[in-house]
Amino acid sequence: MTYRRVLRTLWLVPVLVGLARAAGTSTAPAGAIDLDNPPRGVFSDEWYVLMLNDSKSGHMHTTMERTRRSGRDVIRTKMVMTIEVARANTQIALSFDQTAEETLDGRPLSFRSRMQLGKIPSITTGIIDNGKVAISTTQFGLNTGTDTYDLPEGAIMSWGTYREQIKRGLKPGLEYELSVYEPTISPDQLTRTTVSVLDQETIDLFGRKVTAYRTRQTAHIKGKLLGGETAVDTVTWMTDAGTVVKMRMSVPPIELPFEVIACPKAVALSRNEPTELMVSTLLRVDRALDNERARTITYRLLGKGGADVNVPETGMQRFVERRDGTVTLQVTRRSARAPHPKAGQAPGPAAATSRPAVKMTRQDLAPFLQSSADLNFKDPVVADLARKAAGGEKDPNKLAERLCRFVHDYVQTKNLSIGFATASEVARSREGDCTEHGVLLAALGRAVGIPTRIVTGIVYTDEFTDQERVFVGHLWTQFWLDGEWVDLDAAFGQVDVDPTHIALGVSTAGDGGLADLVTSGWLGLGKLSLKV
Repeated sequence: MTYRRVLRTLWLVPVLVGLARAAGTSTAPAGAIDLDNPPRGVFSDEWYVLMLNDSKSGHMHTTMERTRRSGRDVIRTKMVMTIEVARANTQIALSFDQTAEETLDGRPLSFRSRMQLGKIPSITTGIIDNGKVAISTTQFGLNTGTDTYDLPEGAIMSWGTYREQIKRGLKPGLEYELSVYEPTISPDQLTRTTVSVLDQETIDLFGRKVTAYRTRQTAHIKGKLLGGETAVDTVTWMTDAGTVVKMRMSVPPIELPFEVIACPKAVALSRNEPTELMVSTLLRVDRALDNERARTITYRLLGKGGADVNVPETGMQRFVERRDGTVTLQVTRRSARAPHPKAGQAPGPAAATSRPAVKMTRQDLAPFLQSSADLNFKDPVVADLARKAAGGEKDPNKLAERLCRFVHDYVQTKNLSIGFATASEVARSREGDCTEHGVLLAALGRAVGIPTRIVTGIVYTDEFTDQERVFVGHLWTQFWLDGEWVDLDAAFGQVDVDPTHIALGVSTAGDGGLADLVTSGWLGLGKLSLKV
C-alpha cells in the first residue's frame, strides 16, 4: 500500500501551473514587448519557489526567448520544475521540464516534455504540421510509437495565450474564456479556461510588498473514458506590467495548499523542506474489517461540502443508491480463476453482484490493447517477461492468474523510493509497490492479447503510519474476461480481490493525456468521507 498515485497526481502541478501561467499571462514585462516584433534572445527569465503546505518543496525556472529554427524566428517558452515530497522516512524527488515553440503570431509548432517520476525519465515530443500533431514518447532509448491527432482548431499555447492576455488587459471585473492547448492534459482537445480579473491588492513576497492584480483561472477538463468534467481553480497575482508574481492552488487528492512565489534565484535553489503526504489522504472508519474472509461489504461515500462523488461501477463494485451527493456501493469478492456467469445464468456465491455482460466491440477494446509509455509491452524486456509468465497457457482465466502470481513474485524489492515507474522500468529494476505491480501486470496482459486497464482507488488496512482502521491509496489492475472487467491485485497476489478495495477511477494508461485522471473520483479523495 503506497502513495505513488498521490505522487503521480503531482504531475498535475506543472501542468496546472502551465495552464495558469499561460491563462494568467507571461512573466515578461508587458511594456517592454512589441507583440508583433518581440526582442531577440531571452526576454523573460524568472525564478520561483514552490510551497506545499507552507513548506518549501521545490523550485521553478521559466524563460521565454526569440530564436531561430528551420530558417525562421520562433518564440520558445521553457519551464523547469523540481518537487520534493516526504513519505514516512523516505524522500521522493520529481522533475518536469516543458518546452514549447510557436510562431511570432502565436501558432504552435512543437513541444517537448521530460518527466521523471521514477529513476529513469520519459521524454515526449510533439511536432505540429498541416493541422496534425505527431506525438511520440521514449524511455530507455525505446520509442513507444508515434500517435497522430488532429490539432484542435484555434489551439494556442504559452506565447499565443500571452498575446491574447496582453490585448485584454487587467481591468477588475473583466471575464473571458481562452481555449488552451495543453497536450499533457489531452492531445486532441482544447482545455476551456475561464479567466476573471478580481481586484488589486498588496501581497507579501518573502518580506517584499508588491501591489498586484488578483485573478482566477478555471480549467475545465473533460474526461474521455468515463466522461464528466472537472473544474480546477488557480488564483494568480500579476503586476501592472503583466508579471506573474504568485500562484495558488490545491493539489488533489491531498488538498494541501500549493503556492508558486516569485523570488531571486538563490532563494529558489535554497534547501527544501519536503512536506509529508501520507496522513492527509487516509480515510478512517469506525470498525475493523476482515479483508481475508469478507465476501460482500456495503459502503456509503459522502462528498464533503457538497462535493460530487464520481466513482465507477466495475465487475465487483455496483451502485445501490445515488442521491444528494452520497453514493452507496456494494463491493463483492470476485475471482479471475474461472469464467463468470453470463446473462441469464445463476451466479454462484462469489458472484452475487453479477450483472449482464458488458457489451464492448473490438473497436471499444482497442485502447486497452495498445502499447503506451507506461505500458510498453513492445519493449523486448517486457515482451520476454510476458512469454516467461504465460508459459504457453492459452486459457484467458488461467493466464490472468499466472500473470498476477508472476508479477507478485517478480517484484522483489517492495519499497517507497520510486515515484511512479513505467512497466519498462519495473521489468528492469524489479522494485516498487502497488503502482509498479499494477502497471507491469497491465503491460503483460496486453502483451498476451488480453485487454487491461488500471484502477486507482483505496484499500483497507488495520494499521498504517500509526493510524488504525484506515483506507489508503492503492492501485491495481483489471483484465477483460468473459465480457466484463475482472480485478486482479498483483501487489497483494490476489486473483480473488477482496471487497475492501474501492475503485475511484479507471484508466487506459495510454498516451492520451491526463484528462481521465483529472476527472476521476481519485482526485476527489480529499473531499470524501466513508462509512461502512
